[in-house]
Amino acid sequence: MVNEGGRADFLAKLDRITIWKRGERRAPHKPLLLLLALGRAYRGVPRLGRYGGDLEDRLTALLKQFGPPRRAHHPEQPFARLPGDGLWEIPGLNDVPKGASGIPRLGDLRALKGGFPEGTYDLVRTDPALALEAAQRILHRHFPSSLHASIRDAVGLPFLHYESGLAPQVREPPSDDRGTPKRDPAFRRRVLRAYQRRCAICEFDVRVEDQLLGLEAAHIMWHAAGGPDHVPNGLALCALHHRALDLGAIGLRWTGAQVKILVSSEVNGMSTAVRQLLDYREAPLRFPLNRNDAPDPRFVAWHAQEVFRRPALPGEPAA
Repeated sequence: MVNEGGRADFLAKLDRITIWKRGERRAPHKPLLLLLALGRAYRGVPRLGRYGGDLEDRLTALLKQFGPPRRAHHPEQPFARLPGDGLWEIPGLNDVPKGASGIPRLGDLRALKGGFPEGTYDLVRTDPALALEAAQRILHRHFPSSLHASIRDAVGLPFLHYESGLAPQVREPPSDDRGTPKRDPAFRRRVLRAYQRRCAICEFDVRVEDQLLGLEAAHIMWHAAGGPDHVPNGLALCALHHRALDLGAIGLRWTGAQVKILVSSEVNGMSTAVRQLLDYREAPLRFPLNRNDAPDPRFVAWHAQEVFRRPALPGEPAA
């Protein structure tokens, strides 16, 4: 029998987790730790994992790949602070002296184990559909859709519910106290129309009869981070350049009356796809017909601070 009360309570707690806030800076530390724990539960890994052996390195790797570009990452923070959200348990935590930051010193923390409370773990472990729905709610709230599949792969969760044969509807979570609005279904149509239904970087515009193939409306400042569904926060991009934008492989910079395309020095490889990124470094972004729809400098600055993987590759403007 499905424990509907426990299920609803668990999902509600996920929607209410407290996130460190400073202006518009990203802090996906708790969401990534919860996704890692959901993946462990889904695969039947024991409930509690040692911070110093099972969780620290994996969470650090997730933060490097999907978190904001920072000189240092702090996986100890979500591990030690998530118990305050009622979703995490660390036996013996209160017996360990705290440091100046209010959490145990790193050496002490590495000896501790943490994980979902027993009742939550049992609920998720025995209801795979709940684990996958919970993961999708976290992904929807904190990351753009172009990254969802990669994050699920990284934490060991299948694509939604289809690989397991379970397919309950995953509903969009309610707006939270950050005031993030519901997504506007007309955003894609308005952005593609503003950019004449061509990629703003490579002018990709393939159609199958009258249907566009692989052309998407990208947010410059992620909707999950509070970015609005307004055309000046959007770009018409092919699937490759959309994903590259959201991963921080490419970025933007206002230069005079133009927006230049930046390519991260982290980009590497020998394939044609790599050339499709490198060939556009320092090239001007193609603007929409209406200059009022051009990228807003505020959103460009947010992406440069919170997503783009600095430093940019040097290069002359594309011919």
